[in-house]
Amino acid sequence: MRDSLRFTLADGTYKKTHAGLGEQVASSYIAGLTARPYWDARGGDFPWMEHLERNHETIRDELRAALADPLLQQKGNAIWVAAARDDAEGYGPDWRTLVLQDRCEWEPTNVTLFPETVALVRAARAPSVEVFFAKQAPGTGIKPHTDFTNFIMTAHLGLDVPPKPESWMKVGEETRYWENGVGMCADTSFIHSTSNDSAEKDRYVLIVRFWHPELTSHERNGVRFLFDAFEDLTPEGLRRARDNARAREKADAEAARERTDERPPTNAEARPRAEPSAPGGGRKRNKRNKRKAASRSSGDGLGLLAKGMK
Repeated sequence: MRDSLRFTLADGTYKKTHAGLGEQVASSYIAGLTARPYWDARGGDFPWMEHLERNHETIRDELRAALADPLLQQKGNAIWVAAARDDAEGYGPDWRTLVLQDRCEWEPTNVTLFPETVALVRAARAPSVEVFFAKQAPGTGIKPHTDFTNFIMTAHLGLDVPPKPESWMKVGEETRYWENGVGMCADTSFIHSTSNDSAEKDRYVLIVRFWHPELTSHERNGVRFLFDAFEDLTPEGLRRARDNARAREKADAEAARERTDERPPTNAEARPRAEPSAPGGGRKRNKRNKRKAASRSSGDGLGLLAKGMK
């Protein structure tokens, strides 16, 4: 975590072209994590995604009911907002989100509008950092880009999508197509793009941004400490971030003891972690430096760097 923070604050950019897989670009980077564009959603690393797949109709129906509510905008907070990133032009004006969770914190207003969806995500024990619905209008797409973070991955669950192959996501060199009730798990620090080629149908998916499965609970807690710390860099804010981290560490230890008779470890938890090396690919100044400098003074920091969207 220390090396990752130093790398980010020095405006470093990790860049690597993986043979046959594609280009990975990350300015928020933790060494030693397996890098591949798409992961097998049913390969043992993501049992929570299989749970969401089995219950996708419940999530879809709750979304449809909300879409039919003429008062949804008034009831919710930031409903179907456009991308708010400095490269938002790549997303276009017709890509919209409805946020349920952001930087591990549930949005208090919107969760009351989607209680079943939130309950399912929680029951699945998804290691989520962000959860949101995403809408992509017909005839639109997202240009090739990176989410700049290799320790937070992205999952999509198709809810109401055009028939295959009219909507797709390309990650690295591999293209996959959205299907209703089917999950996709991807490392979006690889260059990726999307398109909805339908002439008339919107594409709706549930997106879960989640911790890389090889990240330890200690590392997750370290990132969350940074989320909290950059929100308030005053001495009081830093003390609060420290106390929150200590409380999470204690809760994680207690939960680990209580889970001794529950599920076996996932494949990623069971296999040894690659030996970390110093972040490679060169320290390159990039167009995001100005935003990073502002983030360090305004308190957004790594919270913004980890804000990947689809």
